[in-house]
Amino acid sequence: MLDCDFLVIGAGIIGLSTAWELQQRFPQKKVWVIEKEAHEAFHQTGHNSGVIHAGIYYPPDSLKSDFCLRGNQAIKAFCGEFNIPFEQCGKLVVATNTTEKQHLQQLAIRAAHLDINIALLDQHALKQKEPNITGISALFVPDSAIVNYRLICQKLVELIRQHNGRVIFNQTVEAIEEKTDNVAIKCITKTFLAGKLIACAGLQSDRVVSMLGTQPSFSIVPFRGDYYQISNKHNDQINHLIYPVPDPNLPFLGIHLTKMIDGSITVGPSAASILRVRLMIHQCLILKIAWTYLALKAYILCYINTYHQH
Repeated sequence: MLDCDFLVIGAGIIGLSTAWELQQRFPQKKVWVIEKEAHEAFHQTGHNSGVIHAGIYYPPDSLKSDFCLRGNQAIKAFCGEFNIPFEQCGKLVVATNTTEKQHLQQLAIRAAHLDINIALLDQHALKQKEPNITGISALFVPDSAIVNYRLICQKLVELIRQHNGRVIFNQTVEAIEEKTDNVAIKCITKTFLAGKLIACAGLQSDRVVSMLGTQPSFSIVPFRGDYYQISNKHNDQINHLIYPVPDPNLPFLGIHLTKMIDGSITVGPSAASILRVRLMIHQCLILKIAWTYLALKAYILCYINTYHQH
């Protein structure tokens, strides 16, 4: 007997919103979510700048562009319906030299093709909006906003449970077996039988696919990003999200100043491969062990010399 009709792996923003959408489309079906951590939004969803992007960066007719444009409106509508605070503070993408200004104009052309509300600002107009920011021009994107995605996930968990769904934490998937009429998902303490499985496992997505005995056509290359929080006494230094012009040769948006929904300001993120971070930690551990060994060896030699002198 099936435990549920749909089982979603992962209680981040993607997994929970997928489960909630399934409940809206199939109200008579049982929808469950399993999550390996102790609470929702534990990883990427709960550790980001909290920006609701307007979609200026992605090529027209791409899925990223489509999802970003529709998602911008859907998130704001969801927050409005369920009284989750968000702030439409707008974004400024700031050019500091002529090369960046040319890239900025390309972004403006792309945004125009997508019917995104934007305005190109000269140096004077930029200074009027942001007296503490220096640049030669900027792209103003008023539809960009900020929110706490953890609060959205908390509300989604509440809604899923209110509609007879289940969100079950501390369930690490160890194996998956696809059968003719169901899917068996083996966790440490229980095996779940579901009619259909939807994997929203974030950085573990390729591992989940490989559990089916097939080689995934993609691989996850994880990166770690660090943010710094500016002292609260400087929270009034910016009025908008402040972004650099992205380097077209890199898959990152660059280090930016972000107004958070609680009023604080962060700077970041950096970007380092997780493999590199792990290597650095490993190297630091080796150095620590070596340093401890050398210090201990020096102490023993000193003790022996002192002992012989007496």
